[in-house]
Amino acid sequence: MSILIKDTTTMERIAIVKEALDGEYDEFYDDYVSGKKELAELNSEYSALAAGTGKE
Repeated sequence: MSILIKDTTTMERIAIVKEALDGEYDEFYDDYVSGKKELAELNSEYSALAAGTGKE
């Protein structure tokens, strides 16, 4: 199953996020759900912020 925006609907993306977060939803993933950024992009941004190398 692909998790890419082009291969999923909005509802499927919400389900993907909730499944990954044990049934919860985090607004951090709104750009993925709305089709603006892929999960890989968001996860990369989060990792950079967590490591202190990203922009706030």
